[in-house]
Amino acid sequence: MTPSQILSAVVLIALCFGVFGTLGRLFPCNPGRPVFVSRAIGLDMAYCLLGVLYASAGPIAGAAWAASPLGPLADRLAGPAIRGLPLGLQLALLLVATDFAQYWLHRGFHARRLWPIHAIHHSALDVNWTTTFRTHPINYLVQSAALGALARAAGFSETSLLLAAPVFFFSGALTHANLNWTFGPLRYVLASPVFHRWHHCADPERQSRNFAPMFPVWDLMFGTFEMPSGRPEGYGAAGVPEALLGQLVHPFRSGAAT
Repeated sequence: MTPSQILSAVVLIALCFGVFGTLGRLFPCNPGRPVFVSRAIGLDMAYCLLGVLYASAGPIAGAAWAASPLGPLADRLAGPAIRGLPLGLQLALLLVATDFAQYWLHRGFHARRLWPIHAIHHSALDVNWTTTFRTHPINYLVQSAALGALARAAGFSETSLLLAAPVFFFSGALTHANLNWTFGPLRYVLASPVFHRWHHCADPERQSRNFAPMFPVWDLMFGTFEMPSGRPEGYGAAGVPEALLGQLVHPFRSGAAT
């Protein structure tokens, strides 16, 4: 990352602390929880710093795909149709297609063998906007590389990818924030904080619902949508260590996937 990108990221994170902290005090889903700074802020920000090290995984995977023998063929088949679209339509299509892919990748990481990797993200006892950073490197790299390669194979422009990045970040921060927003009748259109908090609650059955990052239509289509009345209470994933190093090695421990 360049110095200007680092500065922009620092400013964005500082703004998020202020905005989501204020909103969390005004509209808390779970009152009495830490507002501006969670108890695990050090752990979450450590994952944020780790993310800087492999933030280029998606672009590298896309470039690798383009350089592969299949890259030029896919570009001739799909590239012109996508690149010929107006930028706004490209961006909208990219958001929908990426969300669809993320839905299935997310479901895949909830399978028994992959769950110890994804359980790191679910280990937060106080789910807050910074929880979006708490992702095991394997989880992040697999998802970022797959999405980067798919986007490049489909022929989306670099500009559309750059514009989509802050949308993905804000959506992730918002859905993890401690807010009591359900979005009312729009709950079936856009993922709300309450929608995603049901996915993070400690009940394993609830954790197998509400996989969509932004558009709950995928959960509606594939039978995983759940928005009961009331508010979820109690979060976390059993058996996950609290310290960073313990979490990083957790997926490789004997019996972690049982």
